[in-house]
Amino acid sequence: MIKNSEYTGKSLFFEILIHFKRSFLLGTLSLAFCDILDISPPLLIKTAIDAIEKDGDFRTLSILCAVYVVFSLLQGFFRFLWRKFFIGTSHKAACLLRKRLYEHIQTLSFGFFNKMKTGELMSRLTNDIDEARMMFGMGMLLMMDALFYFLSVPFIMLALSPKLAVCILVPLPVIPFFIIKFGRLIHKKSGYVQECLADLSAKAQENISGIRIIKSFVREKSEIYLFAEQSGKYLNASLDLAKIEAFFHPSLEFAWGFGIFSLLFFGGKEVINGGISIGTFVAFQALLLKMVWPMTAIGMMVNIFQRGLASLNRCSEILNWKPEISPECVTDGSARTEIPDTNKNAQLLNICGDIEVNNLSFRYETSTKNVIENVSFKLNSGTSLGITGPIGSGKTTLIMLLLRIFQAPEKTIFLDGKEIEKYSPAELRNAVSYVPQETFLFSESIKENIAFGIDFSKSDSTNEKIIKDSAHMAHISDEIESLPSSYETLLGERGVNLSGGQKQRLSLARAFAKQSQILIVDDAISAVDAETEAKILSDFFKAASGRTVIIVSHRIAAIQKTDSIIFLQDGKIAESGSHDQLVAMNGQYAKLWNKQLLKSELDREEV
Repeated sequence: MIKNSEYTGKSLFFEILIHFKRSFLLGTLSLAFCDILDISPPLLIKTAIDAIEKDGDFRTLSILCAVYVVFSLLQGFFRFLWRKFFIGTSHKAACLLRKRLYEHIQTLSFGFFNKMKTGELMSRLTNDIDEARMMFGMGMLLMMDALFYFLSVPFIMLALSPKLAVCILVPLPVIPFFIIKFGRLIHKKSGYVQECLADLSAKAQENISGIRIIKSFVREKSEIYLFAEQSGKYLNASLDLAKIEAFFHPSLEFAWGFGIFSLLFFGGKEVINGGISIGTFVAFQALLLKMVWPMTAIGMMVNIFQRGLASLNRCSEILNWKPEISPECVTDGSARTEIPDTNKNAQLLNICGDIEVNNLSFRYETSTKNVIENVSFKLNSGTSLGITGPIGSGKTTLIMLLLRIFQAPEKTIFLDGKEIEKYSPAELRNAVSYVPQETFLFSESIKENIAFGIDFSKSDSTNEKIIKDSAHMAHISDEIESLPSSYETLLGERGVNLSGGQKQRLSLARAFAKQSQILIVDDAISAVDAETEAKILSDFFKAASGRTVIIVSHRIAAIQKTDSIIFLQDGKIAESGSHDQLVAMNGQYAKLWNKQLLKSELDREEV
């Protein structure tokens, strides 16, 4: 896995901010007009009180009341606008970030998913994105709102009475230093809280997915204890953060309390001494109340921003991972600028299916020993190959290398005479119908699962025929049609409402429906009975006529009709040839065949 340091939380923040700069600018302008209208009433009240005190002018009072009503209506209009631009844009920013993160995850190699827990990824796609949304919405709003008040209200106070303003505003210069100190601490604690939440999400996801195993081994109490322990860790981290926030907000409010004291004491003296009018005193009181919100907003803003930046840092960690195998390919010395369309039909790429493996050796990052060692074979287009051998001999690893799920050394695997790394993974896999050893079905209808790899440029009637023909070849059509909703039957998570054999046959039907030139089946009919297996294999080779076929199986009955067979042992080809040739050698393959043949006869006698 390759990692670089292209993104940080801050760079990601500014990138999204620039992307939506027009909306944020309009939101800021709307907020500025709203705040101008919001700080005008104290001045209107001052004018009204002074007018009443001076000559009791009812006409001036009426005009000021009318202006106040108009300002209130305008303020409501601009309040609607800033909510639209700030809050609305925050949802758009979250959608963009979530989509970008998900798209990037789709390009990453399998090594990434081996190291990153599903629950951890889910946490970053949900909780972290939501924290970032809060930052772009309420966080940006609070920042601009507080900034405007701090840049306007103090100067209005200074204009009304410089002496009284200085007395009231003395604590303000200390606030930025206080905010920076606590902001760093909140940022650190917020990151840890998000990590604990991700671990908790991963634990919950894993336990729910493995609930059948937990119940089978009667481990409910143990898992409840472990979940409670992880939940307690998250609770403690959240409480530590809450304690800091609980001290932070009252400390800011204390500055406002000091301002009220200064106003009453020094402002009252100024009124008594005739330094300021009663209207000015009342205006100061109203303006000081206007400063309560930005004081509180600063605390909320710092909290939201630090949480949001911590979450963006976690998102940037994912975005900084680069795939071991690039989704792009090099054909003429220049890299492609976009991922090839994975819905292209394989024939459009003119891939015939000639496969050659030349002196291939491979080991995993965590291993010191080769899993595959000096493996060489050639498979012509339209022919079939069977691969067998004991558990751990490297059969599935070899298939992963052919599919470029893992990266093979250069110039060791060739497709149609061209090095496999010259194809993008999308082009290569588009030419292959693959049935994995571990069946995975989506929580969609049976029809949608079979049609997962179909080229939808064809007509609906053609695709319907392909789906039904594929199900028939996999010998599951009768069971599907016996269901109340037939092909529209919805499957549970991972096909939980199907048996193991049904899931394997549905997965096989999905591979048939794709109609690719190369067909690879990795021990995918092990859960069916011998009779059904024989029927499937009979139709399988008919359906695969003209295609390049690779079948991996522990059961020799599944591969004995292939054109050639290789027997892997400890990652090496121990024996190779046709079924008859290998049986005649009387080696490891022949011993395995005789054991399976004897077992099959014993099973028939029992029946």
